[in-house]
Amino acid sequence: MPSKRCEPTARVLVVATHPLGGIRSYLLNNVPRLMEAGYCFTFLSPEGEAFDAFKNDVESWPGVELVGVPVSGRRFSLWPSVRRAIRTRRYSLIHSQGLRAGVEVAFANYFARVPHIITLHDTRHDDDFKGRLRWLKRQLAERLAMRADAIIAVSNDCAQNHFDFFPRWKRSRCRVEVIDNGVDVERLKTSAARAQTTLRTEFGWNGEIQILGYFGRLMPEKGFLILLDALRELARRGLADRVRLVATKDPHGYLREYMREVERDNVLARMVRFVEPVPDIATLLPQIDVLVMPSLHEACPLLPMEAMCVGVPVLGTDCPGLREVLNGTPSRMVAFGDPEALAKGLRDAVIAPWGKQAREYVTVAHERYDVRHPAAKLADLFQQYARVDNTSAQF
Repeated sequence: MPSKRCEPTARVLVVATHPLGGIRSYLLNNVPRLMEAGYCFTFLSPEGEAFDAFKNDVESWPGVELVGVPVSGRRFSLWPSVRRAIRTRRYSLIHSQGLRAGVEVAFANYFARVPHIITLHDTRHDDDFKGRLRWLKRQLAERLAMRADAIIAVSNDCAQNHFDFFPRWKRSRCRVEVIDNGVDVERLKTSAARAQTTLRTEFGWNGEIQILGYFGRLMPEKGFLILLDALRELARRGLADRVRLVATKDPHGYLREYMREVERDNVLARMVRFVEPVPDIATLLPQIDVLVMPSLHEACPLLPMEAMCVGVPVLGTDCPGLREVLNGTPSRMVAFGDPEALAKGLRDAVIAPWGKQAREYVTVAHERYDVRHPAAKLADLFQQYARVDNTSAQF
């Protein structure tokens, strides 16, 4: 928890469509350091389970405010609530999380012109804009986002993806800057030290079994179905009794569909276990032998950073975003979207594990992925644009 109480003249309005997953981790990692730099925060997001969970995470922070946006079914609009917040004239800066939030804020802020920064947490694809008016929607999103003062991409791959999708950004007055993601190294150290070896005990697995961990969201772009195909291939190669996969239940993804996919296959039903999500993934990471990330695309995932910081081997794909995190590390990469390549990578992890190299890399990982570095860059950017007198800080 931040220890320094901030001045009310340096209040930032943070707007997010859904404060979960990578966005939640981004805020929990960065905001405490920005609060130490003298900022107070108001979080505005749609009401619901994700908002309630995030509220529990941050409501004890000094000076924090939370504003829920009404939801009808699954529909919501951020911009009316943002416009009402802007009219109070209380905010030195608006920080949008994701493109949709950034576009709605830009619309609400069209005439008020409160300094506005957008952080991009994902990548763009053709099916992001649907319907007969998809071309117009894409053009509006491109032009409204350009009204921000700065756009932060969380990786070089993320930035290039958006430049390809929105070519006008290259000629815009809006500044586009890459500030990589980072993790709270000190928290990881503490949590990993408290980790208990409950998985092997709970499921009765002996030491010869390699435990694979899949802790991402259960969404198509995360490649879980491809991982299941790779496990089937491992079984055909006679390794079904050597491998077990532990996957956390994602209440916001395709949990029921993916569990049914496992249950109707006798081989997978023996190899895969779904476990309840934990508040701190660092308590679960040391209990697995390999973290598997079969992603099809990423922006800048935090999970492999966390795994490397606690010495857990990572097997990922060479998809954009993920490859940028894994390059230059002991982690292994296979072609994304290829079950056979993933099966071969899993087989190699079983036959010739690289746990020693992963543990030796921990010190380097701590320095490379420490959130203090990107948080300091973010604080510098805030200082350039926020309407405040003094927001200098030591990191």
